[in-house]
Order: sequence, then structure tokens, then C-alpha cells
Amino acid sequence: MRLDRSAMARGLAACAAMGLLAMPPVAARAHPHAPHHAAHAHPAAQADVPAGPPLPDGQVFLPPPPGPDTAQRAADASIFAATRALEGTPRWKLAQADNRDTPAHMVSAFSCAAGFTLPPEQLPELVGLVARIEKRLTPAVNAEKALWNRPRPFTEAELPTCIPLRADLKRDPSYPSLHATLGWVTGLILSDILPDRTAAIMQRARVFGESRVVCGVQWQTDVAAGWLNGGVLYSAMEQDDGFRQEMDAARAEVTALHATMAAPPAAECAIEADAAAHPPQ
Repeated sequence: MRLDRSAMARGLAACAAMGLLAMPPVAARAHPHAPHHAAHAHPAAQADVPAGPPLPDGQVFLPPPPGPDTAQRAADASIFAATRALEGTPRWKLAQADNRDTPAHMVSAFSCAAGFTLPPEQLPELVGLVARIEKRLTPAVNAEKALWNRPRPFTEAELPTCIPLRADLKRDPSYPSLHATLGWVTGLILSDILPDRTAAIMQRARVFGESRVVCGVQWQTDVAAGWLNGGVLYSAMEQDDGFRQEMDAARAEVTALHATMAAPPAAECAIEADAAAHPPQ
């Protein structure tokens, strides 16, 4: 569904964008590794974090989120407002499905891109790898979020979102997107396993991140930062011998399953293809 085909949607975008641009960003906090910042940590996410080499510091390689009165902030506000016109469409429903970022869903969501069904219950090595990566990356991304402390879009304008707004989501900073980070990393894992499907897989990783924008829970620049985040963090993890061994086990598992699985439902793949052809920008 094209975002510019409704004059009403354009009017909503213009009005809401002006309101959003008038809102000042929350001031950035001190570096999250500083001792006084511990009160803002996510202890549940940091429990039982798998061991591994230190991850690159996002404060160094990520740009800060757009400041007030910048073209990027104006674009973020306009995209957030315009995508509200997608409420109730197949793209909206895909965003609702992509909100489920459990390791099992992250794997199955790439079935169309892989070209065959990826049933999580038959891929314990791959699902386990994604689960361990999520535990490893979540504290790092939460530290990045706490550093910039960017408000979510829905805190600045009361417009529809594709999911109910939990209290913890309202408190959680927006930049960079953890969903987009994990989706991009999952795409890179599957691209390494199925190199002939890389283009389709990374297209799906893009759509998975864009679902956060369609949903109305993150800004476009949050998602773009998540993609950059995922690429850098995956590159760092690739240097770890344990990670490479887990990748070998997942690759063998997917390869053995490939020949036995049918193609995913064509209707689902058509919705994903349309989403990829009409990004929220």
C-alpha cells in the first residue's frame, strides 16, 4: 500500500509532524558504563549473558540520534505520521507479527526469504544460537539506549500504534532499535548459512526493522541505527571461535532440513514482497 495515495494521510502527516518537531529531545545521559548510571540498567536482560569477547562500543561507532531542527528529525516526524494511514492493512498486520521478537519467531519470519519453511521446533541449533545472541546483545543495546535516552514517537503525539503500549515500552528509550539490531543479525546468520539467498534474506531483515516504524513504536533513524548496530556487532561476534562452532552446527541443521521442507504460503510471501517494495520513507 503506497503511503502517498491519500490526501487525508498527507494532512495528518503534516499536522502531526509539526507537533512532533516542536517537542525538544530529552537530554542525553552520561555514558552508560559510568557507575552512577547503574540505576538505569536492565538487570533481567543482563542475567546469564553468554560469555564472549568484548563488543564494540556503540557510543563510538553509532551517530547520535537527530537533534531538533534537523532534516532527519523532520523526516522522522513525517514518516511516523504518514505511516498511521496503514492501520488495518496487511502491512500493519505484518508489523504486528514482527513485534514478536522471540528467537523462534525471528527464525520462522525468514521462511519466505529462505525459500522454504523454517519451523523453529525442527531447528533447535539455529533457534538456540539466536537466543544466545539476543542475551549477548541486549545489554549492549540497552546501554546504547540509555546513553541517548530518545523518547518513543508515541510519547510525542497520540496517534495509533500497531500494538498496545505497555508501561515498560513507554519507559524504554527508542534509539537504537533492539528489534532492528536483532533482525539484522538474524538475517546475517541466515545469509551465511544460505548465501544464494542473501539478497532476499537481507531484504526481509530490512522489512523486519521497518515494521517498527509502521507499528509506530520507533523512529526511522532508530531502525537505521539498528541495522548499523547489527552489522558491527555481528562482525565482532564472528571473530569468536565458540560462535563459529555454533554457526557450523546451525548450518548443518538447516542444510539437512532444506530438502525436506515445502515453500511457505504464497500469500504470506506476497505481503512481505509488497512491504519491501513500499518502505516507510
